[in-house]
Amino acid sequence: MRYIEEYRTVQDFLDRVCKQVRAKPMHAEIREELLSHIEERAELLMLEGNAEEPAVLEAVRQMGEPEEIGRSLHMAHRPQLDWKLLVIVGLFSVIGLFGTMSVYYTDVIRFMQIPDRKILFFGIGIFLLIVLYFTDYRKLRRFAGMVFFSVLFLLGYVLVYGKLHGYNTGYLGIGFIGVNMITFSLLPLLVAQAGMKPAFEWGRWEMVLNLLYRGVLPIVLYSMSNSVMYSLIYAAGFLVLTWRTKKNPRQFVLIMTLPLASLTISLFTHMELLLIRWRDMLNPLSGYNWHVGNSISAIKNAGWFGQGFGAESPKLPYILNDSVFPYLVYCFGWIFGIAVVVLTILFLIRIWKVSKTHRDLYARHMAAMIMVVFGIRLLWPLLMGIGIAPLVSLDPPFISYGGTNQLIDLAVVGLILSIYRRKNMIPSDLGGIEAVRVK
Repeated sequence: MRYIEEYRTVQDFLDRVCKQVRAKPMHAEIREELLSHIEERAELLMLEGNAEEPAVLEAVRQMGEPEEIGRSLHMAHRPQLDWKLLVIVGLFSVIGLFGTMSVYYTDVIRFMQIPDRKILFFGIGIFLLIVLYFTDYRKLRRFAGMVFFSVLFLLGYVLVYGKLHGYNTGYLGIGFIGVNMITFSLLPLLVAQAGMKPAFEWGRWEMVLNLLYRGVLPIVLYSMSNSVMYSLIYAAGFLVLTWRTKKNPRQFVLIMTLPLASLTISLFTHMELLLIRWRDMLNPLSGYNWHVGNSISAIKNAGWFGQGFGAESPKLPYILNDSVFPYLVYCFGWIFGIAVVVLTILFLIRIWKVSKTHRDLYARHMAAMIMVVFGIRLLWPLLMGIGIAPLVSLDPPFISYGGTNQLIDLAVVGLILSIYRRKNMIPSDLGGIEAVRVK
């Protein structure tokens, strides 16, 4: 009975409803659903002996006031702000700022400019978060391939030509700013992967090319930079995305063969260092493992309420990055450490919900990639601080000092908020407008 849509009364009704709904991508689905309700009602009236036109007019009347229905639908499909995620990130950022200030009061001369730089990068990061929150994340998909290539190119470039203060490093010099491309590249590469052609669409030769380009090459570059941990994180992200987009389990096994082989070779080439790190973890209190031993000792000596703000550093290296968690526990106590663990779990749960429940597959894949990176970067330093994970160079997001990392981390939070903002504004294949109640 789709010809009933030609009735002017039906068109006016649908137009008046949609006029109230600001989420324009939902208009087609709303019209389709409402039209189905009108058709069903008109068919029942015609079975009762009514003529077609009176039956259609009566069916429209029984739907109720279009403005009221439209306002109800607008409330159901209006933009959403994930306040819980925002509060968690805010608490993490406050913790990071307090930690920076605590170090500042520990050694004023050495760390004189660090609080100012922390606040500056935090302010720029918040700006990026706001911009990405109001940006429609779906528009970024068209740039996924270009972003992946550009970041991969810059990563390769700094491994050959990167210099900072005259030394060969993984930094990309931009004026007076040095960007650590090793740490900066991880999130953009994996998030870009989510918008590229999925595995179930790959042909035979296309699969080989994608394996070499998207699976193997980044692992090789991270291995060349001696960043075994980043090789592991990238491989984990690629594995998760491939599993979510596979044709079947057999294809998944074939796809993961080369990346896992590359990762294995990378681990073997760094075997001596890995064995040292493993030995440190198993024997944290021996004399040559002072880093791990001091970290554990700092946490043990913290007590429930810590040694206080600005407490003297308990001989922890990289206190603003790798060792920031044990230092903060030393200052603010075991209760603070438990609170950080709870915040970490809550943060990951929020992202996991997006990766499981969002209507848009692209959004779900992006959220999954972000969860992999943030999950490892948050959990590993916590486990490393208490001596049950090998020592690596991996600064936790939000609470560590790293400037460019802070920018990219807050920008990615803005991306997650953008995804959540539109969770009720994405049309579904099945439709379904629960807010409409036909009288």
